[in-house]
Amino acid sequence: MKNILCPVLCSALLFGAVSAQAQTSEFAQLIPSNYIVRNANFSLGAANLSQPRYAGSDERRLAAYSMFDAQGKNGALLGAVSGLGYNFSRDPSIQYGLRMTAEPARDESRSGKLRGLGDVDTALETGAFFNYVPSPNYALVSSIRYGSGLDHNGLQLSLGGRVSASPTPQHHLSASLGANWANSNYQQSYFGVNPAQSAASGYSQYTPAAGVTDIRLGATWNWNIDASWSLTTGASVKHLMGDAARSPFMFEKNPVTVFSAATYRF
Repeated sequence: MKNILCPVLCSALLFGAVSAQAQTSEFAQLIPSNYIVRNANFSLGAANLSQPRYAGSDERRLAAYSMFDAQGKNGALLGAVSGLGYNFSRDPSIQYGLRMTAEPARDESRSGKLRGLGDVDTALETGAFFNYVPSPNYALVSSIRYGSGLDHNGLQLSLGGRVSASPTPQHHLSASLGANWANSNYQQSYFGVNPAQSAASGYSQYTPAAGVTDIRLGATWNWNIDASWSLTTGASVKHLMGDAARSPFMFEKNPVTVFSAATYRF
């Protein structure tokens, strides 16, 4: 089971913990049920990150987050990476289901460059996922999530892929590529400037349309210390695109996040 856990862990950290504000992962990162030797698999961990203060910020901050994830052999899942949900498939190569996830808050106080834009509160999203996993070393992943933004009507669609390799039994390398599309409600909440915000912040009014917001490329290195403990280090770069990139308070179009994490599996 350890050999399957490492690529999944790398992918989960890459898509989840290194996202801009440590939100739930865009993608459900699941261990195929035939690799769960008991009724459930559990993991605890902590991650340290150097990341932008907000999506598109040219200022950085250090942050630490705890992680907990559980996946049952019956398909139930709960945790910081995949959220709360259920995988209906019993085919190890196909994963599909429903889940609830969290879109993190963007607090105005996080940066002086957000002053006058107001807060965007943490939002609970409902959605679905579909993954194709032909082997532990390859995966195509996708998800749809609804409920984010100021009026909780933001919609996001994410597509991605992962490839992993194990040069030794203890060391695993993983690379991933992902893209995110959002509707106009999401775009306005996180990248737009309405008349009141314009008057308070000094930014010009801006109304972005629906479209691709970003693409992401990442890589991780995972070291299995023993059957339970592992250390993971990685980095990702996001390329803001379209109307999201043209927002007046986007100052870094290619933000980079660097992270390290320790995980205990039981």
